Amino acid sequence: MSLIAGNLAIVQRLLDSDQIVWAVIGGAAAHLYGDRRPLNDIDVLVQRGSLSRVVTLLQHSHKAVQSDGSRVIWRGIKLFEDLTVRCGGLSHPFWLDEPMQHHRRRMPLLGAQVFVAAPEDIVAHKLLLQRGPEQGKHDVADVAGILRRHQLDLTYLTTRLQLMQALEIVRLRLHQLGVALP
Repeated sequence: MSLIAGNLAIVQRLLDSDQIVWAVIGGAAAHLYGDRRPLNDIDVLVQRGSLSRVVTLLQHSHKAVQSDGSRVIWRGIKLFEDLTVRCGGLSHPFWLDEPMQHHRRRMPLLGAQVFVAAPEDIVAHKLLLQRGPEQGKHDVADVAGILRRHQLDLTYLTTRLQLMQALEIVRLRLHQLGVALP
């Protein structure tokens, strides 16, 4: 974990110094907001159109990165600019839009001061994906942990789900977890 911690600090400094808008998402965000399960990697969402700049920043810092144009992987840190979910012939947009930027917050993670997407953003994305141990994921368990520790802003959660075109899909899943949207 200390290797990932050091790498996260490097990424945080590079993104902040270049004023790239970013936020930790996924399991690492769920770790901060919910149950403290071990982290295997850190997922970072960057503002659309900035992924190639991230590659350049890392390469100029003499870091060997892997990139396929949709993500950058460097030593336990995965950076994305679009995590749109496609299922059932539909697309559910998930990228660092203005509302997500407005609701993100700074929090300490592994010794670095990182931006973290709001718990509502994490809940929306994870409940849409709804992956479990059979896929090596913890989406529903992560959401349950977040719900135990946080009072969600249901107005913002509803807005996020509308932006993702996933309100009706996730509304039922939230109801099963004891959360009723307005």
